[in-house]
Parts: sequence; structure tokens; C-alpha cells
Amino acid sequence: MVQRKKWVILICAACLVCGVILCVAAIRSCTPTFQGSRVKNPDAYLLDIRKMNGTDLHTLELNEGDVLRIHFETAQGALYMEIKAPDGSSVYRGDGKAATDFTLRISQRGVYTISVEARQAAGTIHIHLEEDAQ
Repeated sequence: MVQRKKWVILICAACLVCGVILCVAAIRSCTPTFQGSRVKNPDAYLLDIRKMNGTDLHTLELNEGDVLRIHFETAQGALYMEIKAPDGSSVYRGDGKAATDFTLRISQRGVYTISVEARQAAGTIHIHLEEDAQ
């Protein structure tokens, strides 16, 4: 009986240790991190991501008729980008898998917000304001 009780305690302790290790690993995988290069300019937003978890934001002040040239490619994990117009409407949403090189013509003057969300992601996001777009 005593031997059996020791085994039950040992198994419970091992399960507890395994549970703690799994929880720590889960928390570490969700902790915001960024490895790579990031450039935020008034006319560009450039992310070369080796590893990213979390969210990154950038704003661009744009004029009606401006054109954004976008390269968006997800190489690993989940990478999601949304570009919102000044009125809060979404002008682009995607994951960098279907369309990787495209342009976006701006229809409304104001500040556009670019939001990037990543989970264990690697990839590239390059957004440039084209010169002489009009």
C-alpha cells in the first residue's frame, strides 16, 4: 500500500512538471518577438521577418490617387496584414499567400493604418509609395 502511494505521488509530480513545461512553452511561443529588419518611413513600411510573434503597426499619410506598391509573402507560420482607410474601412486584408505582388490605388486622402499580426511567422512585407503616381 505504501509502495503504491509513492508511485501515485511520483506520477502526479511528473504530470505536474510536464504541465508546467508545456505551459511555459506555450507562453514563450505567444510572447511578442521580432527578429529581422524593420523600416518605418513616411513613404514606406518594410519588414524582412526572420521570426515574429505579435502585432506591428505603421501609418502612412496618403493622398487621393496615390499608389502603393506592395510585396507581401509569408514563408512560414501565420502572417496577416490589414490596411485601413482614414474612415476605418479595410482597403486590403490578406495572408501573403495568394497575391504576393500588387498595387493599391488610394481613393481617399488621409492617414492609413497598416496592421501586421504574426504567429511564429517569417516572411516579407514591403510597401512603397510609388513616385509620380498620378
